[in-house]
Amino acid sequence: MNNELQLDKIKQKTVVEQVMDKIRELISSGQFQAGDKIPTESELAEMFGIGRSSIREAIKVFNYLGVLQSRTAKGTYVCERSNISDEALTWSILLGRDDYYHLIDMRGAIELWSMMSLADRYGTDPESVRECLSRLEVLLERMRQAIAASDSEQLATADYDFHSTVIGGSDNKVFTAIYQVLRSFMYEEIEKSHQDFTDITTIIQEHREFIDAIRTGKAGIAEEIVRKHIASIKRRLANVLKK
Repeated sequence: MNNELQLDKIKQKTVVEQVMDKIRELISSGQFQAGDKIPTESELAEMFGIGRSSIREAIKVFNYLGVLQSRTAKGTYVCERSNISDEALTWSILLGRDDYYHLIDMRGAIELWSMMSLADRYGTDPESVRECLSRLEVLLERMRQAIAASDSEQLATADYDFHSTVIGGSDNKVFTAIYQVLRSFMYEEIEKSHQDFTDITTIIQEHREFIDAIRTGKAGIAEEIVRKHIASIKRRLANVLKK
């Protein structure tokens, strides 16, 4: 027998964890969908062959996460996706942040698709993105004002809001929700990357390129600008983090 053989120890799940797995299966399989009322605690206890206390604890966790909603005297219902707790996803991201650049890649992927979508729409119907472009121009001016006032906090806020507007312009609610969850990480990323600029006014030109790319109506150009921006962020962060 190889004494160097490395094996993970077998972990036994608690009863509550097993109940959560079962409820998750019922929802993921489509047996229960958003708006459906799930069986009562007594019914679930009988179905799973366990005590009601474990069912109750599992339901409490799902209530906290926003997956289920227990209504007094009415029962427990499966929630819509929009009700899912942002806090749960936020902690998942923050606690798992072992590679800073993986999160930047995720942000980049979302923004890349959003920019391509905006450029495509501008090419076929410029009016459909007029409001988004106007908002981006306003935020670009706020960035100029923040730089002129040497206000790093306002600059970071305007920078975050600029990219949030790009992503919101895609009309993809999942993208918008993820970007909102990334808010605290994004502020940290933005503030750190700003520290590496030898000429802080370069930020204005970088963001002007986003607006100009959308106005070309060409998704390929929009994609190129986002890739360039993300590469720039990674490069600047690497310089700051190694100090």
